[in-house]
Amino acid sequence: MELLYFDESGDDGFGPESSPLFALSCVRISPVDWSIMAQRIQAAREMLAREVGFPADGELHTRQLLLRKGRYHDMHLRTATIIAVIKAISELAAGPEIRIHTQVVEKSEKVQPLRTVLMEQILRSKRINIAISDRGRVPRMRHIIRLEEGRRVIPFPPIESMLEIESRDCALVQFADFFATAAYLRASEEIGWPHHARMNLEEAAAMIQATEGANRTYCLVRPDGTA
Repeated sequence: MELLYFDESGDDGFGPESSPLFALSCVRISPVDWSIMAQRIQAAREMLAREVGFPADGELHTRQLLLRKGRYHDMHLRTATIIAVIKAISELAAGPEIRIHTQVVEKSEKVQPLRTVLMEQILRSKRINIAISDRGRVPRMRHIIRLEEGRRVIPFPPIESMLEIESRDCALVQFADFFATAAYLRASEEIGWPHHARMNLEEAAAMIQATEGANRTYCLVRPDGTA
């Protein structure tokens, strides 16, 4: 059995106010390795608090961190601190306990972004699994999974389709958010879409580098369906 933790970056709508890309990351881990990873994450957070003064508790929301929004607005975080956080998460992800897969869609009206990336992730599973994500798109993800399960497209559908959790309570959903954000930045660079005007380019480059690793896969699907 595997535990699959999902989170996304960008929106899956269309129109002038919508994002050009939609990314979905899945962090995969066996139940046996879950406690090992939880201990490593806690140790890393304590290290970051001790060495660079980054908060050891609270939710890690990557986009807010890069833009110094929300809880990070008044922390006056330096680029060196952000880079240290990015490197720490990349090192955590380098262990054999987890695998990270990210699908990014360059949106067009011919493609259903959420269905496209979710099915790519679900069909990777070769065993029974439990899928977990935060609030927001879970009802729609459940609907897609149940619809495709009914059509017998999914050989190993997740138990209960998709379980819902608050992202602030789940470090591995926050991991998925981190890698979805990193993949969104990487895909933006590949299609020539500018990063947010307030984003530090050194931090963005470090995020893009985080998508590279032996246990990480990244795929950008173009409007014509090619990857």
